[in-house]
Amino acid sequence: MKKYNHAFYYFVSAALSTALLSSCTTEQQTPSTQQPAGLTVQSQDIQLYKRYPLEGWQVFINNDKQQQQRFSAPTTQLDDGTVKLTASNKDSQQDAMTYHFQGSRFYNLYLEGGKPLDLTPYMPKGTIEFDIHVEDFAKTALDLTISCGQDCYSRVGLRQWALNAEGKGWQHLSIPMQCFSRQSANFNQVQHPFNLKAFGKGQVSVANVSFKLNGEANFDCIAPDKLAVTPATLDEFWSVDWWMPRHYEKLAQAKLGQAELLLIGDSITHNWEKAGKEIWQQYFDDIDTLNIGFSGDRTENVLWRLQHDEVEGISPKLAIMMIGTNNTGHRMDNPASIAAGVDLILKELTEHLPDTKVLMLAIFPRGANNDDKMRQNNQQTNKLLKQLAEAHNVMFADINQHFLTDDGILSEEIMPDLLHPNATGYSIWAEQIKPYIDKYVR
Repeated sequence: MKKYNHAFYYFVSAALSTALLSSCTTEQQTPSTQQPAGLTVQSQDIQLYKRYPLEGWQVFINNDKQQQQRFSAPTTQLDDGTVKLTASNKDSQQDAMTYHFQGSRFYNLYLEGGKPLDLTPYMPKGTIEFDIHVEDFAKTALDLTISCGQDCYSRVGLRQWALNAEGKGWQHLSIPMQCFSRQSANFNQVQHPFNLKAFGKGQVSVANVSFKLNGEANFDCIAPDKLAVTPATLDEFWSVDWWMPRHYEKLAQAKLGQAELLLIGDSITHNWEKAGKEIWQQYFDDIDTLNIGFSGDRTENVLWRLQHDEVEGISPKLAIMMIGTNNTGHRMDNPASIAAGVDLILKELTEHLPDTKVLMLAIFPRGANNDDKMRQNNQQTNKLLKQLAEAHNVMFADINQHFLTDDGILSEEIMPDLLHPNATGYSIWAEQIKPYIDKYVR
């Protein structure tokens, strides 16, 4: 349930509307010539938050359970205590916000409610800038997202930057708007111009959020449409303890040179060692298998691993690969970007495993039904993956209908979280790949 402090809201609106709107322009204006809140022109910088939000905009917090509260100084917190936002001090009393979070999968600190902003003039040379104090970040991830049209959110990961800034006091962060530019993005009606999305447990403080037309950036990034094709380790707060050790473990296994079957993928493949372990033993226990599925991996992570010797010294008879659902789930990468990442993976496999038969699987269904946006993104990607398989002369199989009812419903009895198979789901999968394994391995 939303809680509103009406006195605070009307005080802010009445006392600050003229001052805040004037601060958005590069030259002083009389009230009669000020631009309406949310309307931007190329001669303006936008002061989105400076002690108070720009007129019409409000600050909110929420979590993955869809609990939401509007910020009302001095402190606002969700009913379950997972997120708390407190007015704090940077240069003057209560000119900053301190963001505490713990106990949920993710959290958002964001502004909404004002007239949509046209940020297109800021894309070529502009920056989004704010002051940030990283106070507790050991088990945390932090992303900055900006909405870019219907079902479009462009994000920049701040985890590495924040780890370096932890404990160093207030820092000024200036991010090029080009970091948010992606194919099909539309920034002319931005309804969520600032969303600080956090994961894990931590605390950061924020102040002075603005957009500048010709800002001086102090942050480097990879363009969103290039992330899927840029080799990288998986740098998530929940993966840093095990991801690289698993990589070294798989290198050691590969050096044995005994693998007849290679499995490549993300958590769905990784979990043959967990939820699917008994099913694998039932069907394929006689086959020497190297499983290089890594939970959370996206195309760029598989690409990094292949370029760092995970298939060196082996020559399996068959490789089965499925990758891409985390590109959708983590970033909503467009299908062309995901396919471009898979294209590079197939090139690596051709180079390192020239004698291995490759079976590429369509990305499994996710979400309850065909209306699910992420499932739709994967379905469009699968069309491109089939074309890629033909181009690379590898096998392609779409077994998705075996997980679904006739009308496209994905049951929680097969994938309890509508993403990861349970033992029943792995049994279905095993039945579908058994003919390939019988033909090419046994």
